[in-house]
Order: sequence, then structure tokens, then C-alpha cells
Amino acid sequence: MRHRVLSRLPELRGPTARRVHGEPCKEPVVNAGWCTCCRADTEFVETGVWLRDQYLCAQCKSIPRFRAVNLTLDTYMPGWQQASIHESSPCHDFIRRYCENYSCSFFHEGVPVGTLHQGTRCENLEALTFPDEMFDVFVTQDVLEHVFRPDLAVREIMRVLKPGGAHVFTAPKRKGLRSTRQRATLHGDSVVHLLDAQYHGNPIGDGRALVTWDYGDDFEVYLWAWCGYPTVTYVVRDRRLGIDGEYLEVFVTRKITPPANLTLSSPGSTSNPGTTAMR
Repeated sequence: MRHRVLSRLPELRGPTARRVHGEPCKEPVVNAGWCTCCRADTEFVETGVWLRDQYLCAQCKSIPRFRAVNLTLDTYMPGWQQASIHESSPCHDFIRRYCENYSCSFFHEGVPVGTLHQGTRCENLEALTFPDEMFDVFVTQDVLEHVFRPDLAVREIMRVLKPGGAHVFTAPKRKGLRSTRQRATLHGDSVVHLLDAQYHGNPIGDGRALVTWDYGDDFEVYLWAWCGYPTVTYVVRDRRLGIDGEYLEVFVTRKITPPANLTLSSPGSTSNPGTTAMR
């Protein structure tokens, strides 16, 4: 995949990386490249050691996973700019700025779903109010680890996708975690913590989002069991595209009829027929 992608990029300009690996560096580590979010030659700057959030495009300030999602759309869904795209809980405009038929929603606690709240639509991924087969592409970026019932969420997303449509998403797939595990559940209106509470950032509310699931090596098997469609996992690591760091996976679940020779695996099975890694 890398050779196909790079053959389409404009000629790269600017300095090469300034760090010699293994040696301390007083100035920020910088390398030249081309950004899939701002569509321009740029420099990518390491502002810290956690590259997933601290490897920024000098122009648009995008981070690696944003660029990886746009790269996936560009490579595997040509013409996505004219598609009908819905995004849940976006924290940037790197898809909206290019898509002619874009919509988004957030979950606002206490707000009726399907209504507007402060200019944005309120939707619950576990019970969407959209009609069947409405969107070509549904995007979630680091959202599924924060819902209590991801099984309901992915089924709802597939319901509102048109035939042949795709759910394009990111979620941390924890390195070394063999089996997916639930961290928190709901009992009535009360949160029950099965493991120590962990929080990630949130673009709305108090800025915190409870982590409800840790996804492991069997994540794609769970997705297969939950929604009935296979998921392809794409991984690109290329500093000329500003994509480096941890948790670079972009998952794509397409609403297509699986081949007859594919059988449903159950979580805990060692086989994973719904997964392909592109490295």
C-alpha cells in the first residue's frame, strides 16, 4: 500500500529529520512531508514523546490519527468528498472542510436525541434516530472505547449506512492485551466500574470521557460478532505523511454481504476471518 500512496504524493520539499536516533535533542524534531489533512507540503514537529498526540503538522496542527483517517478515505474511497458522510463527536474539521454533504452529531447528556443543542445535533450511537440506509460513510474517531454498548453502536451504524457504505473509525487497540475487556457498565442510571476509572479527552462537556472498554487483539472478532460484517484494519507508518506513533490502526467495516466461505467467529476464538493488516 505504501508504494501506491507515495506514487500519488507531490514531490516532498524541506529539510530531513533533524534527530539522530538514540541521542538527546534540544530542539524539536522536525521532518518534511505532505499532510493529508491540509493537503499541502509541510513540516511535522515532535512536541513530545507521545507521538500519537504530539507529532503535529506545523500548518494545520493535525495529529497522526487524523492524517491516517484522511489517508484511508483518499486511498480506499476515492471521491469521498462527494459522498454523504456523518461523523460522531468530531474534534476537528479535516473531513468537513472537504465534504460537500457532511453532517455531525454529539451526545449531550439530558438532551432529547434527534434535536439540536447549541447548534449541534444530539445523537446516541446506541440508538440513532436516522432512518435506514442514509449515509455512504459513517466516521467515529476514538469514540467506541467510550460507549457502554459498542455492540449496539456498531449495529446502529451499519443500519444507517447505505448498501456498500463504510464505517471508518479509530479506537485504541492496546498492545499486548490478548482479550478485549469491559472497564465500566451501567446499572440503571449508575456507572459501575469493573476496573479503575480512566478518562480521555472530550470535545464537549467537562472535557473528560470515561473509558468503558479496552480493545485487544480480538477486537475485530468482537466487531464481526456484534454487527455481522467483516472489518479490515489498515496500518500505515510513514513519516513523510506524518504518520507515526502508537495506535495507528484505522478500521473499516463495510456494509457488504460477506463471502459464503466466511463463518462467524465468537470472541475468544483464535481465528479472525474479518481482519487484514496493511503494513
